[in-house]
Amino acid sequence: MTNERKLSDANLEIMKLVWQKGREVTINDIFEAVNAGRRKKVKRATVQVQMRRLEAYGWLKHRVEEREFVYSTLRGEDDAKRSILDGIRDRVFGGSTAELVKCLFKNGSLSDEELLRIREILNKGKRD
Repeated sequence: MTNERKLSDANLEIMKLVWQKGREVTINDIFEAVNAGRRKKVKRATVQVQMRRLEAYGWLKHRVEEREFVYSTLRGEDDAKRSILDGIRDRVFGGSTAELVKCLFKNGSLSDEELLRIREILNKGKRD
């Protein structure tokens, strides 16, 4: 059984790259992607440790192919988003989804397009 954990920022960065690749990846694939466009490079060993942690946390799995670990996801991007939002809802809003949504609306940072999209989602939810 895995020790499921929520994703840190570093974990999430790696998982986004794995999801973006949409296939199996190696440590080198992620190492190169993490460092693309960075001034301060991340060490390969750091990426390797993070990927092993993600496996221990239940986000990745691996198989060995020609002496190389080939990783694939166990959980999708929607699971990560839900996990992060659940954590925010529980820690900041006392478990209340309504309070979280109320804060988004009161903040005033929603565009007209986003408000229209939210209305569509709510209307569709009522029918489902």
